[in-house]
Amino acid sequence: MLPSIVQQHYIKRAYNRFTPILKNKKTTSYFTITLSLLSLSFFGLFAIRPTLITAVSLIKSVSELKNLNIDYENKIGSIVKAQSEYEQIRDNLPYLQSALPSNALFHKLAKALEIFADRSNISLNQLQIDSVPVSNLPSSDKVQKYGFSLVANGSYPNISSYLLHLVNWKRIVTIDSLDFTQDISTSSGNIRITIKGNTYYEP
Repeated sequence: MLPSIVQQHYIKRAYNRFTPILKNKKTTSYFTITLSLLSLSFFGLFAIRPTLITAVSLIKSVSELKNLNIDYENKIGSIVKAQSEYEQIRDNLPYLQSALPSNALFHKLAKALEIFADRSNISLNQLQIDSVPVSNLPSSDKVQKYGFSLVANGSYPNISSYLLHLVNWKRIVTIDSLDFTQDISTSSGNIRITIKGNTYYEP
């Protein structure tokens, strides 16, 4: 019972305090306007919240699209540059492929060594090529090599011609050892040459 009396007392005091204020028309108008503005702000916030969220999302999407557009422009620029560089070296690509073929092509190596001997007018007595895979290897960035050795005889000018053919060949060949001896099997004064070398390919 006592709490109810206390509550009524405080309510009555609050009413008596605000009654003079509310009787003032000017104060009442300000109070009404303030309440109206607060109500509009409160409910308006909930009304425009979805629109604000959509606007923020659109702004974020536009920013992401701009960044994506810059990335694409950079990639397109790189492609155009690569295309330009490719056009500059396109005519030389066959030479590059001949210098470093994509597989061993050991039969072409043997054929070339025989052709050089015929052109230089020397006798190719022995030719040995290291074993290499017959099938194509998986693509890689590692250069492979295999060795070869040969024994030939001929005059000094013809031997020199053979060596020039070999070192000027469009395919990359390195010579590991070169041995000259006098061919004592004949009285022609020919030279016997032994060559050991390597050639390369890139799968």
